Amino acid sequence: MAIRAELLEALAERLGAVDGELARGREAPWLAQRDALIRRLRGLAARLERAEEPLLVVLAGGTGAGKSTLANTLAGRAVSATGVRRPTTTAPAAIGRPEDLDRVLGAGVLADGAGAAVETAPSPGFPEGLVVVDAPDVDSVETANRAATERLLEVADVWVWLVTPRTYADEAGMAYLRRAAQLDAATVVVLSQASAAEAEEILPDLRVKLADAGHRIGAQATELYTLAQADPRHEQLPAEAAAAVVERIRGLAPPEERARQRQRTVLGAAGALPGELDELLEAAEAERRAVAVLEEQLGEAYGAVAEQVLGELQEGVPLRQEVLQRWRQLVGQGWLQQRLERAAGRLPSGVRGWIPGLGRRAEAIQQEAATEAQEGIAGLVREALDHAAARTETAWIRQPAGRAVLSLHTPPRAAGVVAQRQAAAALVGQWRDRVAEHVATIGQAKLTRARRATTGINATFTSAALVLFTLSGGLTAGEVALTAAGSTTTHAVLSRMLGERNLQQLIHEIRAELRERVDAAAAQEGEHYRRLLQGAAPGAEALAAVRALRDELAAAAP
Repeated sequence: MAIRAELLEALAERLGAVDGELARGREAPWLAQRDALIRRLRGLAARLERAEEPLLVVLAGGTGAGKSTLANTLAGRAVSATGVRRPTTTAPAAIGRPEDLDRVLGAGVLADGAGAAVETAPSPGFPEGLVVVDAPDVDSVETANRAATERLLEVADVWVWLVTPRTYADEAGMAYLRRAAQLDAATVVVLSQASAAEAEEILPDLRVKLADAGHRIGAQATELYTLAQADPRHEQLPAEAAAAVVERIRGLAPPEERARQRQRTVLGAAGALPGELDELLEAAEAERRAVAVLEEQLGEAYGAVAEQVLGELQEGVPLRQEVLQRWRQLVGQGWLQQRLERAAGRLPSGVRGWIPGLGRRAEAIQQEAATEAQEGIAGLVREALDHAAARTETAWIRQPAGRAVLSLHTPPRAAGVVAQRQAAAALVGQWRDRVAEHVATIGQAKLTRARRATTGINATFTSAALVLFTLSGGLTAGEVALTAAGSTTTHAVLSRMLGERNLQQLIHEIRAELRERVDAAAAQEGEHYRRLLQGAAPGAEALAAVRALRDELAAAAP
């Protein structure tokens, strides 16, 4: 065959890496599909590597189809329980020569989990190279029974499917037969417990239904047999009633027949794999797209934080009205100009308190305004970060994938790891210090004077005046009020101190500095949510590796 066992093994290994936390958390159907594909790939690889291994024939069908009675008839003794209780077969029973059972169960296709609960019925007189398994009912109410049968059918070389006049058209059974046709599995369909009249009536309809399910009827395709209605003796069918079916199953044992049946099943299963892999890859890609939507929503929420902070500051600095009013009086009376002139060295150091009635009270007002402005900005930053967290979680809750992510982890907002007061205060404090550096070095003509006055400028520029003026480009609601309060305005004082051009440069730089710091904080806090998405969906590399091997398999398959 052109298909190599190494290719199938490599594909099974790569499929194992197609995983995702979201899929595991909600037990996504494509995970079960992946696991089934891995088992089939390894089963096919085992068949290719061990061509001389006994042929595995699985007797399957619905409740009361006569599987166990046929198994006993094949063995020539009662090896599988029969009766009216349903389901009767609760554990698979394997019939074959002791050495063949050892090979299949010890190192063969049933060694990797599919045969974990298989009971054995060693039969020294059974045909060499043949193992027959009586599987539990496919319509059993017991999930474990159905799962055991499905795993057996995944690794079977030949399906022997039993139906009755009552069950032959049941959808539960036809679904399995459609699957057999899709895999082009070697299939023998047996109509059991039918009288001659029933068989004559049902067989034409059964042929039509099998054809509709994708089967071709004939010697080199799906084979159709009848088990005449007969009373069992010692839980076995009379030899004359079961002769044709028993002979056909035993006739699978010769090496050339085993090779023919196995080749058909392997090639058929390999031919179906690319399409099944496409379905799996699409499901995994859909998971990746769902997570990408969550990442996009996260980016939109946290990408808007800096704009929100600067936009709110544009409307006016967050100061209480009484503090703002006292600050307006200071600026309007010339106190700010005095401080700036003194800081720049334009007033003798001995000149004190030239604005009557202020003194220490003015210093206290300035400090109060500066502190409140800093706390107000920190509050805006924290509120914007908290809004981004809330916006992210709200958007995620509206998405199935987002709800799954938040259900698997403690949401960062609830955990208290985002929008922390201390972090926001530290950000604004660092920004304030950086602003002082900008002021101390701006304007080449005034550089020496500015550097000499750094301490005084730092004390002044970290006050409310800095915020009121520079954050909005010189015309916040607060600055308008200041302008109306007196002839000496923040703008006039700062322009006189630094020059209009330098002032505009300062405005631009410190706004950009604040934006940069808030953007960095938003990115850092967004990582708390981004970490929740790591491993949530299958990785792109894992999918690419599977897709490459899938293409190689498609090229090799008939």
